[in-house]
Amino acid sequence: MAILAPSLSPPPAPSMTAAPKPFKNAPATVFPPNGEAMPTPDTESPIPRLALDVDSISAGLASALATSVVAHVLFLKNQVPFPIMQLSRLPNGKSAPRALKLRTELLTSFDTLSSHLDTTFTALSTAMALCRRNQNRADGTCRAQLAILVGPSIGAAKTKVIFVVDGLAARVWGERDDSDEDESGDSESESESDGEDASEPPESDSEEEVDNEESSESEAENSSSPPRPKPRIPFSPAPSTPPTSRGPHAPRETDNEQQLIRTATRQLSHAMATAESLSAELSSTQTHILLHAPRRFKHPAWVPRQTVGNAMDRAAASFAEQLSGDIRATKRKQKVEGVWVGCRTTSELLDGEDEEDEMIWWSWDGKIVGFSDW
Repeated sequence: MAILAPSLSPPPAPSMTAAPKPFKNAPATVFPPNGEAMPTPDTESPIPRLALDVDSISAGLASALATSVVAHVLFLKNQVPFPIMQLSRLPNGKSAPRALKLRTELLTSFDTLSSHLDTTFTALSTAMALCRRNQNRADGTCRAQLAILVGPSIGAAKTKVIFVVDGLAARVWGERDDSDEDESGDSESESESDGEDASEPPESDSEEEVDNEESSESEAENSSSPPRPKPRIPFSPAPSTPPTSRGPHAPRETDNEQQLIRTATRQLSHAMATAESLSAELSSTQTHILLHAPRRFKHPAWVPRQTVGNAMDRAAASFAEQLSGDIRATKRKQKVEGVWVGCRTTSELLDGEDEEDEMIWWSWDGKIVGFSDW
């Protein structure tokens, strides 16, 4: 008969084949053509990254991602008690008058910023393309940088978040693609040739017109019955601007662009929400938006800021070192947070010898003030 005795040896070690804990924040998210996201085999990084499976990032996609980044920074930095989308759906009856006023002002400022960002990246893309052409370089991609500073002023910011779009398409606004120009040129040449054939009269038309006029005058004199009135054709004014031919694939491209914007925004929101490095319990203060753009950049909502150029350049350089995994960046006193979005191609900052090509920092002329009461 077996005798059971208490064991004095320590319990066995857990199996080494146990499943490892998943990373809290994937370093990158890659979008394959079918729209499904999958993590890339890279080391864990505190900086949220998003890699899109596209050749370049359009201005519309960049503006949508920038708006999403600003909204998440406001919530993660404790400038709003709820996310922006949820904040706009709160009932007004349960809020104090002062809290309701602050909430309304913040939502109004955020809506204004969103509308300005829609045209900001288009103007930035145009300015970058003109810089490339001024440097005798073909249109391609560029690197855009947007800074979100939380603090009472730009110089006294408590935290800085850099949003980098690596691969923004540099195109002059209003210019059509070569494929669209070829299609429209073929259709216009066909219509012109048809119009010329129809407008060329035969040689005997002038003689026939004279005979017809004489016969019509004699018939009018002999006929006693009044002529029949001509039917009235309703007047329809011609369009002021002719429609632009975008080719048969334009609706399809628009649908694909909207689908890409929705997918990329959703994945970026998830990456930022799970990034513990962006969360901070800050007191309610102001939020300032800055943009790195050439001097030739033109937009009524942005003001050049020459005095903060050196400080912002150091902040952008510090973020670039942290993004590349440089050990020296961890020893810097200035910690800069950020989000990186890229595509298949990598870009470089443009800074030519021409004064108009010089990259400077611009600040948004709006005002965003955080609050905690609701």
